[in-house]
Amino acid sequence: MRAGRSELKVPGDMHNSATADNVKRLDRGGKFTQVLGQLTLFGLRAGSTVSKFLLAIYTARYLSLSDLGIYGLLVGGTNIVPALCGFGLSLWIVRRIVDLPMAQAVPMVASRSALSLVIHLVGQPLVFIGFMLAGQPLPLTLALLGGAILLMETLAAEISDVLIARRHIYLANWLGFLRQGFWPLPVMLLGLIVPQARTLAMLLFIWCGALALNLVILLYLLFQKGRWRHVRLHADMLVGALRASLLLYVRDVSSTVSAFADRFLISLFLGLELSGLYSLFWAIANVVHSLVIYGVIQVQTASLIVAAREPTGGAFRNLERRLQIESTSWALLFTGGVAVLTPALVTFLDRPLMLQYLPVFWLIVLATLVRIGADGYGFAIYALHRDRAVAWIAVGGAVSSALLNLVLMPAAGLWGSAIAYCLTSAALLAARFAATRSALSGPRLDS
Repeated sequence: MRAGRSELKVPGDMHNSATADNVKRLDRGGKFTQVLGQLTLFGLRAGSTVSKFLLAIYTARYLSLSDLGIYGLLVGGTNIVPALCGFGLSLWIVRRIVDLPMAQAVPMVASRSALSLVIHLVGQPLVFIGFMLAGQPLPLTLALLGGAILLMETLAAEISDVLIARRHIYLANWLGFLRQGFWPLPVMLLGLIVPQARTLAMLLFIWCGALALNLVILLYLLFQKGRWRHVRLHADMLVGALRASLLLYVRDVSSTVSAFADRFLISLFLGLELSGLYSLFWAIANVVHSLVIYGVIQVQTASLIVAAREPTGGAFRNLERRLQIESTSWALLFTGGVAVLTPALVTFLDRPLMLQYLPVFWLIVLATLVRIGADGYGFAIYALHRDRAVAWIAVGGAVSSALLNLVLMPAAGLWGSAIAYCLTSAALLAARFAATRSALSGPRLDS
């Protein structure tokens, strides 16, 4: 009887056992949800990256390398112009609205977007006047479409950063897919069905349509649940932010110029055709960079900022170590895929110029892997509030990139640009890693 009674479970034991089972199930469910969420983010980022990669292939195959060169310059412009007109405010605001109530966060974001809108509405007409006086180096239609793209992409990118900071990561990535990954699909489909639609103007027109739809969705979300009632324009906040964000502005401009100025220099010294070829090589290698940086590291921006506030630095080091392992693993995996697919791609495109410069491509891939590490540590020192280090390192990278390109490109052509890319990426990685170690060994900064 004793043996039999010892096997019986009293109600309390049964409750504890059920609770333990529920906890295990919830833990398994939480891990499954986390993995599913990460795969979703990877899928959206992969979709955007692969879609834009295929668009570059489509343009090179069915339009021309010169058209691809113009498209590549516009892509560079969508990164450089927001940095030039942004004054570092986006980075400054994002770091402060992570945990703010909506009533305080919305006016900051609205003021920021209003400033960007005013800058474009005033600045673009002046640019077009200069464009006309210069004799229209591009068709007017392309110039007007390019201006609209620059305006809408600037506003959309700023809001995307805000959504990620507010932990609306899935919404930010779905909208990012709409404005980056979805629109190339109808461009390519229409071009394959209707040969007359294989024009750069049609490509830019559809891109404009996707950006306009993205902004309509954002406005709809703003008017949902009365969010629009919090919209205020705070001029005093902007003035104070402009003073405080100077170092972030220097960093933003320097980083984007360092990353995209080479294609402008190539078009200037080597012509649009080689600029298009470089854009194609860059697009292929950038598949790896985009998937890792935006699919693994950028989505952890809010977590890095919160971890950086912990006094001992232990939480930050743990997160850093995890991101190192994840980003390195994914980067090597994706690079292997690129290595397997590239020979078939060269055959498909049937561009003798691409085969001639194929070794340059592998040098660009190597530089991109180093750049992943450099950009990852860029997020780290930003989260650690080392704004002065952020700015000086970015300036050093931009100056080094420009000087190396100006020295090496006239002498070695496209090889010179690829070598400059490698050396600049390595220098940025070393400097940002050293700045992170220095920040973790010092006091935490909260401003």
